[in-house]
Amino acid sequence: MRWWGSLGLLAAIRVAIPLAAYADAGSGLPGMPAFTRPARYGGLTGDATGFYAATREFMAAWGRMPRAVLALDVLVALAVSVALVLLWRRRGAWRPWLVPAALCAFGLVVAVDVHWMNPSGAAVFGWPLLWSLPMLAYRALGVGLSKHVAWDFGFALSLLCVGLTVVAVAYLGRNASGRRWLGLLAAAFWTLWPLLVGVIAGHHAWTNGQWEVDVGLHNYSEPLSTLLVTTGAALVLSPRLTQMRLALGGCALSAATLVKLSNALLAAAALVVVFLRGRTRDVLPYFAGALALAPLVAVYWPISYPKLFHNPQSWPRDPFDAAHIVTSWTHSSIFTPHTLVIVVPLAVIGIAGLLRPWPLSLVLAFLLINPIFYSFYANTAQHPRFLYASLPELFILWAAGIGVILRAVMSRPRLVRSFAP
Repeated sequence: MRWWGSLGLLAAIRVAIPLAAYADAGSGLPGMPAFTRPARYGGLTGDATGFYAATREFMAAWGRMPRAVLALDVLVALAVSVALVLLWRRRGAWRPWLVPAALCAFGLVVAVDVHWMNPSGAAVFGWPLLWSLPMLAYRALGVGLSKHVAWDFGFALSLLCVGLTVVAVAYLGRNASGRRWLGLLAAAFWTLWPLLVGVIAGHHAWTNGQWEVDVGLHNYSEPLSTLLVTTGAALVLSPRLTQMRLALGGCALSAATLVKLSNALLAAAALVVVFLRGRTRDVLPYFAGALALAPLVAVYWPISYPKLFHNPQSWPRDPFDAAHIVTSWTHSSIFTPHTLVIVVPLAVIGIAGLLRPWPLSLVLAFLLINPIFYSFYANTAQHPRFLYASLPELFILWAAGIGVILRAVMSRPRLVRSFAP
């Protein structure tokens, strides 16, 4: 009860931060930037307009689909659902495979609709897909869907994501360190990060809407991406690791790749850790989960990034270049050398708190892959939100570092007494 009570309190605080900023109506609470929901486009700004356009395209494409294809798609979905339920009830050894199969079937059903979508300006499809699901039900009631209503749905989903991420961070911290209190401490760091970032990085951290993206006020994909990546890592590091948990972890990282393509690198890193851990038979359920949504990613690809490559407003002329490595950090609004000097030392100490090789390997991989990859990207300094998915691992190392320091302090009196005459 203390575990869940603490997580409930932390999640409530994390959700209360954007709610307070929204209710504040632009005057600015201490430790938070002023937020005013723009009246234009119902409050949608930046990439959120493209994501919203993708949700509208996804809903409209069902009407463009030939009726025979739509009927066949629905019948296949129903038949597969019945088959999966019947197989699940038999409690066979194949159960871990049913989860990737169900997710893959869902992706294939959705992919049929994606075939009839027009390019919307959204480079990825994971967040628009989730965003569209409650709006489809809303439209089914015969109620008109405006941008204002869409913003409300997206805001509610974003709050759900940031609240659930508190739980995911706590479990990842517990599984990586073997201690519940360190998991709760990592979750507390995640909860308070929107207040800490202004203190650590200064008010530059609030520029370009990066703070609003972090807390879920801008209807961007980052809250969902961070939730799925952290959940996948927590499942892969489960203390009583089973094929079912590995399959679920692979599915979470597959969904994370649909949300942000660079998350495929994290899914690959987790695959290497599972394989080298000596669980050769368990690699296959994880691998099946990680590939579950690959067909949907492939079907959406032609109307995603390729449609942006020739638009200088959406895609830089030299997107990946070694020349960006320095400016990605020196010109960043958050992760400047000044910020790194503050946040890195405690994390380095925390490495000693994760003595088991596989948890340490996964935490370090998930922490470093995003920063290394996006160091070469032209727009990273302007959009440090690309690195948000690595923040949970940073906070886990912070918590482990505090654990190392506390153990050293507590053992010091005993050490002194051992040398006393």
